[in-house]
Amino acid sequence: MRRVASAPSPGRSSLAQLILIVPWVALVIAAWSPLRDNSFLWHIRAGSIQANGIQVLTEDPFSFTMHGEQWLTQSWLGELFYDWAEMATGMGFVPLMVLFLSSLTMVGIGLISYRASRSVSATAIVLVLSTFLLISFLVPRPVIFSFTLFVLVILAWERPAARWTLPFLFWVWASVHGSFLIGLGYVLLSLIMRREWKWLRVPVVSGVLTLATAHGLGVVTMLVAFGEARDTLLLLSEWRRPEWWSAAFLPLAGGVVIIVYGALRGRITPKHLWLLVPFLLLGMSATRAIPSAWLAIVPLIAIALGDLNVGGRKRFSMGATAVFVSLVLVLPFLIRDDGALDPERFPLTAVGALSEVNTFHDDVTGGYLIWVEGPGRMVYLDDRAELYQERIGEFVAVRNGDMAWEPVFARDEIGQVLLKKGEHLAVELEAAGWSVSYADVSFVVLRP
Repeated sequence: MRRVASAPSPGRSSLAQLILIVPWVALVIAAWSPLRDNSFLWHIRAGSIQANGIQVLTEDPFSFTMHGEQWLTQSWLGELFYDWAEMATGMGFVPLMVLFLSSLTMVGIGLISYRASRSVSATAIVLVLSTFLLISFLVPRPVIFSFTLFVLVILAWERPAARWTLPFLFWVWASVHGSFLIGLGYVLLSLIMRREWKWLRVPVVSGVLTLATAHGLGVVTMLVAFGEARDTLLLLSEWRRPEWWSAAFLPLAGGVVIIVYGALRGRITPKHLWLLVPFLLLGMSATRAIPSAWLAIVPLIAIALGDLNVGGRKRFSMGATAVFVSLVLVLPFLIRDDGALDPERFPLTAVGALSEVNTFHDDVTGGYLIWVEGPGRMVYLDDRAELYQERIGEFVAVRNGDMAWEPVFARDEIGQVLLKKGEHLAVELEAAGWSVSYADVSFVVLRP
C-alpha cells in the first residue's frame, strides 16, 4: 500500500522542512572562504584580453614556453562576465556570484528531488547529501556555471513543455564549460530509458547549437585536445580516480546505497540502469567528475526515497520556526571569512620581488601571475594541461628531483625561480649556489 506523507499542520513546520534551509549555512561560508582557485584567476585575464580585442582567444597569450601555440578557451562567455564584473566591483563580485550560483543549484536539486519523490523528507536527505558532496567543488572557476546549467537541463527535460529551452541552455553551457557533453549524454540516456523517440530532435538540435558558439567547430577541437591530454591530466589531483573514503566520494556511495534500497522496494527498476551505470562509472573515473555524476543520479535517489516521512509527527510553532530560519539565514554572515586571496597559496608579496626575466614556478603561481601581471609578464606554465601536455610531466619531474633541472633551465632561459619555501627544488638550487633574493613564511625567490 502506498504511504503518503501526512500533510503539514497549518501554521506549523516539520523537521524535514526546517532541514531544507540548512545547506544555506555551508553555501555562505564556502562563498566567503579564502580564494584558492588559481584557474579562476587566469580566466579573468582571458576575459580582459577577449573584451579588449573583441574576439575569442585562439592561441596562448600567457606563457613564454607555449606562446602563440594553438589554444582555444572553452569558457569565453564566462570569462567575458568575469572581466565585466571585475571592472565593476573589483573582486567583490566573487562571493556573491558563488553564493548565487550555488544557491540556484541547490534549489534546482530540491525541485528535482521533490518532483521525483513527492516527499519533503526525501528532498531534505538529498539536499544534505548534495551539500556534503558539492561544497568543495563550489569554486568561482567556470565549472560552477555547469552545475547550475545541469540542474536546469534536468528540470527542463522532466517537463515536456519546457524541453525546447534545452537548445538555448546547451548553447550557453558550451560557451562556459566543456562538460556540456555530459549534459547531452544525460538527455540521450534518459530518452533511451523512457523510449521517448519523438523527442530525439531536441538533443540533436541542442548538439548542433553547441557548434554555433564563438569557436564554432573549435568546440570539437577542444574536446579532442582534452582527450589527448588524458595522461597529463592524471598528474593533476582533481583528474585522478577519487579516494574511496574522501568527503566527495562518500555521499556518492551513500546515494548508490539508497538506490539499491529503492530497488529492493521496487521503486528502482532495470530501466533506471541506463542512467545509473554510465554516471556511476563517470563518478569513479575522476574526482572532478563526481559532481556531474551526482547531479545525474539525484532523480534516481529521490525516486528510491519516495514517500519517505521521517519525523512527520514532530511539528514546530511559527515562532520557533521564525527563530530557527533567522539564525540559519543570518548566522553564517557573522562567522564568514573575508573572501580574500589565500596568502599561503598565492605569492601575494613575493611577486613584487621578481625581476623581468623568465621565471620557473608552479601552476598555482602561474594562474596568479597571469591575473596580477599578465599578459605583460609571461609565465612558465599554469593549469591548462591540454596546452602544456608533456611539459606538465617535465615540470613535476624537475620539481620532485626526478629529472635534472640544468638542461630545462638552460633551454627555457630561466633567470629566477619562485617556489614554496623548503620544497625539494628550492633546497637543491640553494645547494647548487643559487642565492635567496626574497623569502617570506611561504615563498622564496632564488637567482643564480
